[in-house]
Amino acid sequence: NWVRGRHRATFGTLFKRVTSISKSEGSLFGAVSFSNRYTNHPYADFLLGIPTTAARSFPAIGDWPMWRHHTFFATDDFKVSPKLTLNVGVRYEYTPGFASQKDYLASFDIGTGKIVVPDGMIAQISPAMPRSYVDVIEASKSGFRDSYLINGDRNNVAPRIGLAYRPWGDTTVFRGGFGIFYDVTGQRLDAVSPYQISEPAFTNPSPNPSVVLPRVFPDTGTGGPTTLSLPIAINPNLKIPYSMQYSFTVEHQRWNNGFRLSYIGTNTRHGVFQYNINQPLPDARPYVAKPRMFPKYPAITYVTNGAGHQYHSLTAEVRRKFSRGLDYDFSWVWARDIGDLDQRGAPENAYDRRRERGVWLDIPTHRITSHIIYQLPLGKGKPLSARNRGLQAVISGWEMSAVYILYSGQFLTPAWSGPDPTGTAYTTSNTPATVTLRPNHLRNANLPSDQRSLKRWFDPTAFAPPTPGF
Repeated sequence: NWVRGRHRATFGTLFKRVTSISKSEGSLFGAVSFSNRYTNHPYADFLLGIPTTAARSFPAIGDWPMWRHHTFFATDDFKVSPKLTLNVGVRYEYTPGFASQKDYLASFDIGTGKIVVPDGMIAQISPAMPRSYVDVIEASKSGFRDSYLINGDRNNVAPRIGLAYRPWGDTTVFRGGFGIFYDVTGQRLDAVSPYQISEPAFTNPSPNPSVVLPRVFPDTGTGGPTTLSLPIAINPNLKIPYSMQYSFTVEHQRWNNGFRLSYIGTNTRHGVFQYNINQPLPDARPYVAKPRMFPKYPAITYVTNGAGHQYHSLTAEVRRKFSRGLDYDFSWVWARDIGDLDQRGAPENAYDRRRERGVWLDIPTHRITSHIIYQLPLGKGKPLSARNRGLQAVISGWEMSAVYILYSGQFLTPAWSGPDPTGTAYTTSNTPATVTLRPNHLRNANLPSDQRSLKRWFDPTAFAPPTPGF
């Protein structure tokens, strides 16, 4: 801190290093199941030692992902005049991204169609990894940044400015502020694949079993691409999301009450969202008949920037601090938050993020909050007192309080489940996959207040199945 004249300046820095440890094991010693596959009696199959299925897991890889966050800041509270005070500041924040103490990181590269790992980690790939199915290359050969696989976003400068202005004495004040705030966490890329590949469960053939106890697994390995999951694909130039926050307030004091009227706004920019980059275009054709970016692979999750939201609110408040035994606070907030996708949300249609735009579900339009506290005028020194000491002790020090909260209902989003009408959900046959989508909205589904009941709060006939091909 540095104070001189009308300035009070603060300079500082903050360094964070966060490490998490997570490890879980499967059935390391194997697990077998018995049914009526061979004798029509499960217990008889068990006595004969003929399992129906057998499965086992490899030891989990032990790793400790960690991320770092660096912040430098400077602020100055400048009293321009007895009526005007400015607060000006700036922050610089840098988050390199998630690292791994043992470099068990991986990302699917949409440019080459290969899995990218840090330099030197090829030797740590599981021997069961089917390289003919998907190849693995090092970061330096693909343009990815080593150790993090994400290029650091170094442009995170966050200005702050605020003011307080009293033009007509001490009873009225105008306040305003603006600031930019960055997300402080990085994008995790610690991965199991391709370092640990689970062996698929073995199903004993019938009627001639090839595995009979004490043998649990066949002599030949069963690993294959059917058990392989691809790591997420990530934009190597992923930016750090940020929000802009701004407000303007008028406060006035009169009749032992404080009155406040405020506008508050905030938004999110460069929000992180994900979508299936291997999704075919929606139309009436079946999934298996459509071209895709990577025909050999199923869905591929791609993480990038672009999501966001915009929040506006108006607040009116009246507050009275304790005076003559009475304290209360009443406030009303009108708010609206409109956005598309939340952090790591995914759109229904990978090629149309705009259809996700809507009112945020958990932000009510109206919210009223209030409380009141009243000290009863009973006891010593109060209008109503007693001469008897015992009675005086009983009636003294009592108060009454009440809290009242009222807010409008939250928004609802209907869902429809059925065979995929868009041909975009992964399947290996002409039979469409079962999906859950938002239905078509035919008309206003809100019923008049005199027609609402607990069994029929809105009109379900206002919705229809999604249009095939869209």
